[in-house]
Amino acid sequence: MKSALRLLHVSNDHYPAVIGGTEIFISQLIAAQQKLSPPIDALWAAHHAPLSAIARSPEARLLSHQRLLPEVIFGTRQQQVASVAKSIPGFQELLDEFCPDVVHLHSFSDRCGINHARAAKAAGVRLVVTVHSPGFSCFSGTLIDGRGAICDGLLRQRRCTACRLQYGGLHHWLASAISLQQGWPLNTNVHGAIAHVLTFRQLTAAYHNSWLELSRLADAIHVLAGWSRDVLLRQGIPAHKIHLVRTAGPPPLLSRQLMPRQDNKLRLVYWGRCQPLKGLHLVIEAILRLPRDSPVQLDCYGSYWNGGYGQQLLRRINSDPRFRVIGAHPRDQLLHMLQAYDLAVVPSICLETGPLSVLESFAVGLPVAGSNLGGIKELLDGVEGCFLLPPSVEAWGQFLFRLVKNRQLLSPFNPPAFRDFSAVAHELSCVY
Repeated sequence: MKSALRLLHVSNDHYPAVIGGTEIFISQLIAAQQKLSPPIDALWAAHHAPLSAIARSPEARLLSHQRLLPEVIFGTRQQQVASVAKSIPGFQELLDEFCPDVVHLHSFSDRCGINHARAAKAAGVRLVVTVHSPGFSCFSGTLIDGRGAICDGLLRQRRCTACRLQYGGLHHWLASAISLQQGWPLNTNVHGAIAHVLTFRQLTAAYHNSWLELSRLADAIHVLAGWSRDVLLRQGIPAHKIHLVRTAGPPPLLSRQLMPRQDNKLRLVYWGRCQPLKGLHLVIEAILRLPRDSPVQLDCYGSYWNGGYGQQLLRRINSDPRFRVIGAHPRDQLLHMLQAYDLAVVPSICLETGPLSVLESFAVGLPVAGSNLGGIKELLDGVEGCFLLPPSVEAWGQFLFRLVKNRQLLSPFNPPAFRDFSAVAHELSCVY
């Protein structure tokens, strides 16, 4: 009998301690891999994270296939930017104990980065990397430049430095001027805001070099969207290393049955992290521009509302009855709750590689309005009953105004067929 493949997944965090797209993907993938014939012997490792690093669920317990390693020992500022840790306690011991055939990296940080890739290759283990977000090669994490244009993804130190500085709040001409030099006579270890700004090009170089090293060490790079594959090809990564295996969604629920209503409100729903790249502010600002008595309601599910961005949004919608922030719900419960809405909004301002929220909408029969970018565009393009919008307040405002005035724009929605995670597991088995 053929022995089972021993597979070590590594990421920043576990599910359900952290409920994000990457964590949900790994969780669903492992469940499907355990049903293969023969089943894959999968273990999922993550280092303990500082309490201040991310919003975590303190009640979440480790599952039998999960392993929590000691917290990494962080290195210098430049090392952290380059996804290099000073030390990754417990990882080498785990390699020796579990003896994986494949190490599959799902994040790119000092908690799951170059040290782990080097250790895997030194142990003679095959290395697979999944690119879950633009942040694997884009220093700004969006592949949208400082002026709002989609970037080609080419690694150019001066341009990328200027872009990142613009995201940090510098005027484009000042960011461009600073990007011309390497910070002489300063280095990245000098403290102070001015030194940090002047040495930013050194950090850009470290970030680029680290990503290129990871791409060289990887035996295979898994991408989830066509645009992501195109970016890697433009960066000079060999085509034979890149494998496009699209993500999957949950099994479809029964046909959507809307409950009778006592009002005529247009019910919109957003779920996911409350973070700037998710673009929730676009929809909120668009609704705020509508007349106060407009029959529209936006319900928001998810976490991260305690951060600066979330608190800013809460101040904007304070005491406005058109908005409800409901918080996080267990995923299986949330999917059923989504059936009570008219339209899902997915207003991301970055290039998503999924996103899972679109596939979850399809599973519950809920039409989607989303940004005309990246994976959202790839999933919604040509789907009758769904809407693609430029990522701007003006575009969302005009769209919602038309929708409130003419509810017939929401025609009956028949979601397209899409694959489940068994297909993803089979295709990735060939990559392994």
